[in-house]
Formats: sequence, structure tokens, C-alpha cells
Amino acid sequence: MSNGFCVKFNNAAQRIFGGTVRPIVHVWETNDARKRWSAEARLVVNHGGMEMSLALGTVSATTKKEAKELAAEAGFDWLNSQFPSVDLSNI
Repeated sequence: MSNGFCVKFNNAAQRIFGGTVRPIVHVWETNDARKRWSAEARLVVNHGGMEMSLALGTVSATTKKEAKELAAEAGFDWLNSQFPSVDLSNI
């Protein structure tokens, strides 16, 4: 499934927070030849003109897509563990 956990992370955050919190996956290239890409799932909120973010999981991988998916999976898993009363099984 293309971008499976990216979609799940986004949909789960929307279900939990509505439009008040933005889920993002930040990806960057590293100097590590074996794990060239790193990514981090974040929840971002704009509070009184100040943007604040909560990092949920940082991962490294050999490809950009893999790093993005792994970070989104970590973010989704975190949301699932922190909000057990919200049914995320059908996302």
C-alpha cells in the first residue's frame, strides 16, 4: 500500500484532534552511507501565533520513502497508545 502509514497517521490525528493539530512527517538526508535518510513524525499546533511541535518518533532508513513510512508508523502507534478510547482500527 503506497504511503499506508502516512495516510493512517494523518487520518488518526484528524480523528483525534480535528483541525487543531497538524500531523507531519519531517524527512532529511544524513551523511550516513548505510542509512542515508532520517524522518520524524510530529504533531504541530499553532498557539497564539507560536508554532509548537511534539516529536513522536525518529527513525533512519536506506530510502526516503522507507524512512517516512517508518516514522509515520511510529507516530500512528504513539497516537493509538495514547488515545485508547478512540477507535483507530478502521483507518
